[in-house]
Amino acid sequence: MLTVSLSFIDIILSGLKMLRFQPHLVRAHIKKSSFKSLSEMSRAKLSSMNQVNMPSIINKREYIYAEGKVYYGFRCERVEHISEFQLTSYTFRHECTGTELWHIERNDATNAFSINFRTTPFDSTGLPHILEHLSLCGSKKYPVRDPFFKMLNRSVATFMNAMTGPDYTIYPFSTMNEVDFRNLQRIYLDAVFRPNLAYLDFLQEGWRLEYKDIHDQNSQLVIKGVVYNEMKGAFSENAHVFSQSLLNNVIPDHTYGYVSGGNPLDIPNLTHSNLVDFHKKYYHPSNCRIYSYGLFDPNKTLALLDKEYLSKHTSIDNSYSRIPHQKRWIKPRNVHISSRLDSMGATIDRQNQIAIALLMCDSTNIQESFELNVLSEVLTRGPNSLFFKNLIEPNFSGGYNQCTGYSSNSKDTFFVVGLQDLLVKDFTKFIELFDKTIFNALGYGFEAQHVESVLHNFELSLKHQNPNFGITLLLNSTALWNHEGDVVNNLRVSDMISRLRASLSQDNNHFQQKMEQYFANNNHRLTLTMSADELYEENFTKAELELVRQKIKNLGTEEVNQIYKNGLLLDAFQKAKSNTELLPCLSMTDVSEPPKIPKVFNRNIQNVQTQVCEVSTNNITYFKCLFNITDLNIEETQLVPLFCNVISALGTATYKHQEFDKQVFLKTGGIDFTVNFIEDVNYAKSYSVSIMMATHALEKNVLDMFDLCQELLQNFRFNDLGRLKMLIENYISNISVGVSSSGHLYAMLGATSLVSDVGKLKCLLFGVDHINFIKNFAQVTEVLEMRDKLASIGRKVFNKSNMRVAINSAPSHLSSAITHYKDFLKKLPDFEINRISSDIHYFDPSCQQYLMNIPVNYCAKTFFAVPYLHQDHPILQILAKVLSAKYLLPVVREQNGAYGAGAKMSFDGYFSLYSYRDPHSIKTFKVFDKTYEWLRSEKNLIDQQSLFEAKLGVLQQLDSPIAPGNIGIDYFLYKMSQESLKKYRSRMLAVTINDLQDTIEKYFRNPPNYYGKCLLGPADKHLELKSGQKWKIVK
Repeated sequence: MLTVSLSFIDIILSGLKMLRFQPHLVRAHIKKSSFKSLSEMSRAKLSSMNQVNMPSIINKREYIYAEGKVYYGFRCERVEHISEFQLTSYTFRHECTGTELWHIERNDATNAFSINFRTTPFDSTGLPHILEHLSLCGSKKYPVRDPFFKMLNRSVATFMNAMTGPDYTIYPFSTMNEVDFRNLQRIYLDAVFRPNLAYLDFLQEGWRLEYKDIHDQNSQLVIKGVVYNEMKGAFSENAHVFSQSLLNNVIPDHTYGYVSGGNPLDIPNLTHSNLVDFHKKYYHPSNCRIYSYGLFDPNKTLALLDKEYLSKHTSIDNSYSRIPHQKRWIKPRNVHISSRLDSMGATIDRQNQIAIALLMCDSTNIQESFELNVLSEVLTRGPNSLFFKNLIEPNFSGGYNQCTGYSSNSKDTFFVVGLQDLLVKDFTKFIELFDKTIFNALGYGFEAQHVESVLHNFELSLKHQNPNFGITLLLNSTALWNHEGDVVNNLRVSDMISRLRASLSQDNNHFQQKMEQYFANNNHRLTLTMSADELYEENFTKAELELVRQKIKNLGTEEVNQIYKNGLLLDAFQKAKSNTELLPCLSMTDVSEPPKIPKVFNRNIQNVQTQVCEVSTNNITYFKCLFNITDLNIEETQLVPLFCNVISALGTATYKHQEFDKQVFLKTGGIDFTVNFIEDVNYAKSYSVSIMMATHALEKNVLDMFDLCQELLQNFRFNDLGRLKMLIENYISNISVGVSSSGHLYAMLGATSLVSDVGKLKCLLFGVDHINFIKNFAQVTEVLEMRDKLASIGRKVFNKSNMRVAINSAPSHLSSAITHYKDFLKKLPDFEINRISSDIHYFDPSCQQYLMNIPVNYCAKTFFAVPYLHQDHPILQILAKVLSAKYLLPVVREQNGAYGAGAKMSFDGYFSLYSYRDPHSIKTFKVFDKTYEWLRSEKNLIDQQSLFEAKLGVLQQLDSPIAPGNIGIDYFLYKMSQESLKKYRSRMLAVTINDLQDTIEKYFRNPPNYYGKCLLGPADKHLELKSGQKWKIVK
């Protein structure tokens, strides 16, 4: 998987979720439980961790290793305790190879491991990216085709991935089970140090020339390959094109001037021998960094590494992979690029972006980099920031683009501010306002309270408890570590904040001096502009055809015949039975016991149902309010996501919007509003829709937190029409960005919308239909009318009788929090609503396509099966895992070239089959339609081992760690007790092959009564003819 890492503080503030071939929607209004996956890192905040049922660590500090001593070939070079994260850091150096190992000892049930390499390509063939894929396609000890995907269902990993960044490749995983940890550790180590790098795997994962019909030499020769199709999809996403071009142009002189993931038109220049040579050079142990985290015995890791892999090598000089500083420019540069016309985006005259990037400091200067990151937040975050006031408030664009902010992912850091969806004539206006902002910052400085609110947000974020801290810490540290920076001192964030506070206190012009150095007097300044080109896709297609023509022009008869033979060989290779018995697997005894979770208690406080959970929260109180909105009419309901987006950004009767924002971030971590669907988990006959308000604060600020919530709920205002108009336009721009990057989720939502009225409503609130609705509504509705409609929603919804509450707090602080909560309740209005739920109705089967001018497809077929607590639901969960591993991945991904495919049994009872970045559409839907046929013909594949592996895949979701602030969320939303969840888990583990076969006959033998098919992709005039079905086309 190609990814661009985030900086240490970026992830503290924003969070990160990454899965191989399964990127998720970055949409604040998407309810997370709708799209559960292998690991949950969305909204991850770097934090301390106090899970229950964890291995204990001795209170008296006793270091397990001593500096200067050698352990299994590793010399311990540095030992330090980091009190703010309650961890001890051990740095080792392997004496024979120089391999660095960083072990973090911490009282955490989830342990993590990663193997990192500094990989610096000097072309855009995607060499490190394709090598990352091939490394996981079998090794000396595990000669199994694609053990990575095979292990997905032989493990209970909480995170498992491989990632290629601009100058690194990493192979991380995490798990709470030590047997699982050792299994994955051996597979990953053998994969990177002893990969097979087979030629057929190169053809499958990288690129190949192949006949469109592999059995017909008269058919057209085309380029195929998993990574090739992945990057075609990536380069169809304008945000990706812009950010990639920005990196290539702001740091152009070394490896950052190339596309590490691969440019589709350059990938076919890569040879298999290039890849083998790259592995020998860059995957040498001397160019490797190894990360270990948790409480599992690190001696076993050290011994395994030394005996099996490192002792057989000698040290080499790895300076060949070091990245020099970018030579500073003597004058600014301007670059213009083209992008595709986005059918989901703004009108073509507004499909433009502009950004100014300024090279900053060396990323290894951690204090300077930290302060520049804080300065970036001060400059750009919220209505009190200068760039927001000068660039966003005038409302001539769709708001910040996705590159805006501080990036410390490269050797030299850089700052970017950019706008999306603006007219070309406003490029000049943007540049003038940018310069004006710098001038104002130099002359007038920054408001002290605004700076303090930013610093408070940093400090509060440090205390959040993240259920996968070890992986988060790794991702935070990878870029810095890659450049030999001090990753240990980089964890001392409180010290860096203290030093910054001292500098600000001693010198009122501290930030202004940095503005002068890095902004005003900086000639290394790139202005990048991008405009949509209606011929972009056509030009790419022509270039691709010309590339193929050039490839085959000089081929002789023997070489052409070899292409034909390779196609047949690869087809046979992909269809051959995989020897998965060579891979390790957990046993039932390893996973029989569920994790223990603190109990929740329900109280009636002033006639409000209040759920209370006493849990160690690191002195933070978490507060959630759920308001039932089912009584709203359909138009009001469709406006609720917009309402949630703008309500806290417009001020109140007491505070103007700037002051309210300042107070919120001085006292809390923000007040967020999201939309939630709550379906009947027992009978699937009804549903309700709710708005959830969520916030959190340090114990000392809990009173202020409740006061600010009460102020917002009772005194919200939509009176500033100019600002409201700006917020609405920015909202539309933001939800229109990145649809194709999460196309499989939109496709599944679209398919669900064809099954039932509740599915249709979900798509109207979260899917492509919502984008279309809100665009049209904004076009035909005056802002005054929109203000009245939005204000009406708040008046109808925010009342005490319509509310349920959850409070998670430390035992020592809970009593005080409840006292403040009671005072909060006394001030809220109380009036009855008429309707608290709606009945669910189902539709006749149908098909729908959302037209998108992109070169790949996203396909989904969905039908309603059973509600969550139905006895068949866990069986269908297992079946989804079987279909993903045994049918869809081998056929849709490996044989047909899609980047991803799978089956999913969702929490709300819908069973979906989907594909991601797929070169096919009808071919994939035919695979979906033949599911029952495959299940019957390949019945022998569903044996005891595959059944158990599928159960492990389900356990990855059921047993995934939960952050303290979210403990009890299932009961709060769905009234599912811990006892019912335990019963579900027990039922799932007790499923037999006969149960599975009976369920197959029950749900797949005959076409379902209620199903939908949805396609996101380019137009196909023969769609109905080829599919034999009627399709509704949505442009």
